[in-house]
Amino acid sequence: MRIIGILFLSLINLNSFEIENFNLIKNDIKLPEIKASQAKVESSLKVAVITKTHLIANASKKVIFGYVKNESEYKEFVDMYTKLLKDNGFNISEIKKEGEMVIITYFAHNGMGVRRFIGDELNYNAKDDKEIIKLMNEVISKLEENNMKVIGRYIVKTDILRPTFIIYYLAEVNDFQEKEIRLRLLKKGEDIDFELLENVVKIVKKDSSFSMLYIGKEIGFVSKLAVDENDALKKLEDYKKFLNENNKDFINYKVKPLNKPFTSGNITFNYLLNIYFFQ
Repeated sequence: MRIIGILFLSLINLNSFEIENFNLIKNDIKLPEIKASQAKVESSLKVAVITKTHLIANASKKVIFGYVKNESEYKEFVDMYTKLLKDNGFNISEIKKEGEMVIITYFAHNGMGVRRFIGDELNYNAKDDKEIIKLMNEVISKLEENNMKVIGRYIVKTDILRPTFIIYYLAEVNDFQEKEIRLRLLKKGEDIDFELLENVVKIVKKDSSFSMLYIGKEIGFVSKLAVDENDALKKLEDYKKFLNENNKDFINYKVKPLNKPFTSGNITFNYLLNIYFFQ
């Protein structure tokens, strides 16, 4: 089930690049009747709960989009998210369906657009609803402290994801999504040098030694093996040239000895170089 969930979310993210050039303005479009949110409130949780996979929407540019299999699912999706938009002052530009993909395009409101964060990759006990809600509320509190209005919060209980939460919030729209100030998760599998990033982005949660939830532009992070410190510094200079050629901003780096040397062929690596940059 976990693997299916990851594939589903990956499909959503890949398609975000396909919708950037849709028309943003269509006059006289007729909207479907807006009803109450399809997400149900469980009395034990006192939070709206999404139990249907097709109601998990993503957000990109000035669109909210998702995937449906039939007209009933299409109507539920459109009803839920047109209501979310209209309740928060957004005007709908277009509602479009292409195959199984549903796209709701809206006009930015005061330069702001809707963005989504799903907490599935964070560390928590998925069997404990109270822990999930506590974590969700902690994240919401940090967003609001940074003047990022939360417009939707849901617990997610579907068969493609472990129990988690979704937050929809407002962020200033940028033509380059990697440069938007958003809630993001840095999780590359290598331990993070938090001290190098504390004054660069707003750290929301040090989730683990290799996972950091933060508010800011998208951080890139690469690690390289080096024979010695001089080799590491040479590789750093080479990578900085690459960043400059690709219009990416260097943040910082750290060279540290490996706990145990690593040998590949005739070369023994003794150091690890971590490089941080903005995408």
